[in-house]
Amino acid sequence: MKAEPLISASWFYMDEIEKCKFNWFLYEYACKLHEHIGGSQNKAIGKWRSRRGGTLVAEFCAYFAKRLRQDIFKHMTGAVRGRLMDEDYVRDYCHDNTQRENDAIMAACEQAWGELLESCAVCPVACLDDTATYCEFFDRMERGGYLS
Repeated sequence: MKAEPLISASWFYMDEIEKCKFNWFLYEYACKLHEHIGGSQNKAIGKWRSRRGGTLVAEFCAYFAKRLRQDIFKHMTGAVRGRLMDEDYVRDYCHDNTQRENDAIMAACEQAWGELLESCAVCPVACLDDTATYCEFFDRMERGGYLS
């Protein structure tokens, strides 16, 4: 039996219409980020994690993923080029972080992003190519059919 994930897919939609592929992509990114932060051997991240605990780290990962929403769309349309992630997103959520912690978290954010995009490149679901289409994965999660 699989354990329920700390990050809930339901955090990424409020209505049925929001159960779209793009929100699934954001959920997947939050999970990937959580995996990177949780498994990091970086001392700054370890200290940061220990001050927060599992639930707060999971909530941060979901927040960060959702905060990227507009930036991702701007990059996809070519409206903005350059760096996707902004350290201000970390600072806005974690006011008491040191610069070293922010740098380490941003590195984890970028690593998780790169790893997710590698997976997306071979995934037939094509969440970033078909962002508004309904995604049945949310329904599977509700029924307890966790995806791995």
